[in-house]
Amino acid sequence: MGTPTATLVVVGNEVLSAKVRDENGPFAAEHLRDLGVRLQAILTLPDDLPLVAEAVARERARADWLLTSGGVGPTHDDLTLPAVARALGRPLVRHAGLVEYIRRSHRRWWGTEAPEASLRMADVPEGTRLLGETDLPILAVENVVMLPGVPSFFRKQLVLFARDLRAEPFHLAEVFVTAGEDRLAPILDRLAAEHAAVEIGSYPRFDGADHRVKITIEAKDRPRVEAARAALLAALPDGTLVRVVGP
Repeated sequence: MGTPTATLVVVGNEVLSAKVRDENGPFAAEHLRDLGVRLQAILTLPDDLPLVAEAVARERARADWLLTSGGVGPTHDDLTLPAVARALGRPLVRHAGLVEYIRRSHRRWWGTEAPEASLRMADVPEGTRLLGETDLPILAVENVVMLPGVPSFFRKQLVLFARDLRAEPFHLAEVFVTAGEDRLAPILDRLAAEHAAVEIGSYPRFDGADHRVKITIEAKDRPRVEAARAALLAALPDGTLVRVVGP
C-alpha cells in the first residue's frame, strides 16, 4: 500500500493576524501522521477568493487529498466554497441535502426556521457529496474536502473522513545527545548518504534540557529505521548519548 498524501489550506484573516490561534493545523499534522498519512504542507491564507482558488487548484494536483479549514460559514468573509468552485471550474449550486441539514439543525438549536443567510451555506461546488454522519456532514468534491474552521467541528469531521485513509504507520526512533550539531554534522551527513531510505532530522536546544540535540530517524520500514539507529549509535562520540526512544 502506498502512502496517502494530503495538504491542508487554513483560510482566515483572523489566523494571519493572530486574533485567533490556529488549532486545526497542529491537530491535522499529528492525527494524519498517526494514521500513516503524509501531510505535505500547511498553507495559511487570508479571506481572499482568488488567492484561495489559486492555492486549491495548485495544491490539489500535488496531493491525494486537499483539505481546507474555515470559510464555510454564512458571513461575507466565508469564501472557501466559491473559491473551491472557481478552482474546479464548477458553478455553485444549492445542495438539497445540505439545505435539509441546515434547516433541521437550526430548528434543533434555535427553535426557528433557518434564514436565507444560513441557507447560503448550502451553496456548494456542483458535484459536492456529503460524507460522514448526518448530524455533521462532510463536504467533498473531487479530491477536495471542505472542513469547518471551528476546532471542535474540524476535529470531528477530520477524524471521520481520515479513518478510511489509514495506511502503514510511520516508525520513529529518537536519539538524545549532549554533543552539539557541529560535532554531529559529519556523522549525520554520512548516515543520510548510507541510509537514504529513512528521513533523518536534527533538532538543537539551547535551554536547560538534559540534551543539546534530538536526532530523529523515521520511515515506514521498521528494519531500516533500526539499522540506521544502530549505525548512528555506533558513530556517536563517547559519552554523549543521553537516551534512545523507539521504535
